[in-house]
Amino acid sequence: MIKAILKDYSQAKVDDEGNIMKVPEKTYIKAVVTSRQMYRALEIHAIAEETEMNEFDQMKELLYFVVDLFDNQFTFDDILDGVLSEDLLDWTRDITEQVMIGHKKKESLKKKALEAQK
Repeated sequence: MIKAILKDYSQAKVDDEGNIMKVPEKTYIKAVVTSRQMYRALEIHAIAEETEMNEFDQMKELLYFVVDLFDNQFTFDDILDGVLSEDLLDWTRDITEQVMIGHKKKESLKKKALEAQK
């Protein structure tokens, strides 16, 4: 299972000095990540390294991948509006790590289960 959190900054509560106090947010859940989706995450990373893809194109590919990964529960624009600019790289990295780590956890559990059967 993986999750993504998007915030609604149009509804943000700010103090008198303009500091954000509270922002409504919505958590999106993806119960199952398929091998195809994990493969696509690896493919985007490999293509970016091999072709020296510029940051703009790499970010665009990653954001469309995330929209697809979550079965269009939100849009490309929802991400752009729901994640602060200074958080966007970490946000996409977190989601791709969830995809990869989830796969590794399953492999580790499967290996432990097989060893326990011996």
